[in-house]
Amino acid sequence: MSQSSKNKNHQLPLMLSPAVSQLGSALYILGQNWLVVRSTGTTSLLGIIEAVGGVGFFLGDLFIGELVDHHNRKKVLLWTDLLSAVICFFGSFLINNENPQAWLLILITFTLNFLFTINYPAAKSMAPEIMAGSKLQRFNALANMVFNFANIISPLIGGLLLSIKSINFSEFVLINAASFLVAAFLNFLIRYSWPQDNTDRSSTSFVQDIANGFRYVFKNKNLFQFILSMAIFNFCSAGCLLIAPYIGNHFFGGHAANYSIFLAVSAIGGLIGGSLLAIQKQAVSSQTLYREIIFEGFSLLIAGIFLPDSFIVWFILAFIIGLIQSRFFSISITLIQKETEIAYLGRIFGLTFLFFDGIQPLGSLIFGYLINSWRQYTYSFIGVMLLLFFGPFLLHNKNKQNKNAAI
Repeated sequence: MSQSSKNKNHQLPLMLSPAVSQLGSALYILGQNWLVVRSTGTTSLLGIIEAVGGVGFFLGDLFIGELVDHHNRKKVLLWTDLLSAVICFFGSFLINNENPQAWLLILITFTLNFLFTINYPAAKSMAPEIMAGSKLQRFNALANMVFNFANIISPLIGGLLLSIKSINFSEFVLINAASFLVAAFLNFLIRYSWPQDNTDRSSTSFVQDIANGFRYVFKNKNLFQFILSMAIFNFCSAGCLLIAPYIGNHFFGGHAANYSIFLAVSAIGGLIGGSLLAIQKQAVSSQTLYREIIFEGFSLLIAGIFLPDSFIVWFILAFIIGLIQSRFFSISITLIQKETEIAYLGRIFGLTFLFFDGIQPLGSLIFGYLINSWRQYTYSFIGVMLLLFFGPFLLHNKNKQNKNAAI
């Protein structure tokens, strides 16, 4: 077997395992939402579950450095998948399908969120260790496509399962347990050697790990800019996510089908964006990243002005949002991987997702109030924000490249 074939055999399990577990988790969430609303008649319990589950994401981001940078990353993947399977397996037998225990749903969701927040960065940190840097761009694009595809098909599968009258929530949880077992098996297939001789993997305290990560980021201006870019972009994306159902309900006759089409077109844009990045031979750069965000900024600015006159404009915007967002995440991950020493990848991804995930609730809170007053012009406001933040980033990087070329 050629070295290229061996490399592909390593990539495929690492690419598929997060998507398989995500498919099961998406089905679990769908089943949970259906169970809670059916049994309680309200969404208040769901709000509590999501709030506590958010704490799981936050704590997981803090512990990534300790677990991913100082332990065998393949074992981290295996143990997080197996522990997730165990919590789902026991939860499926303990849950009351007619009167669900709030504490149990909170415990399951919190644990799964915590473990996912460690598992996903561990996979991203392992990628540069098992493949050449030139392969990362294509790998990240394909991995992101497969992951997003799992999110796209999960509502279809979930709806089909819910139409089967005999299925209950316990079986949704068992399906999730099975997905984690499949993911663990895929990760087991990865041939991976833990580099024990790395001097940075000596024992350090939890606080030191976080402090070392921050120092590393602040010393590397490019890395700091990439992480800041992800936080700003996700803040704006929170507004785009909230305004879509508002537009669907208040414009174009208030037909719910328009919102469904918007989501479908956005998903298609995401798949095409990932496909184009996967076949792109030219290596991505920060200039690529910032130019595409500025293009989205102009698109949002224009759409906010012309939206009331044509739903076609809204669907074109949906395609652009899906296209750029899918490329943005893949490109950002690739740039961070290339900019970071392997020994620090866990901590850097921990800080990255800490800011990336942490900023979204703030964005949702702010835009939740703005949308009611600014309506479709919220799109224009988001567009202006992207232009104001990423325009200087683009100019700064362009000037830096010109100076380097002149030397």
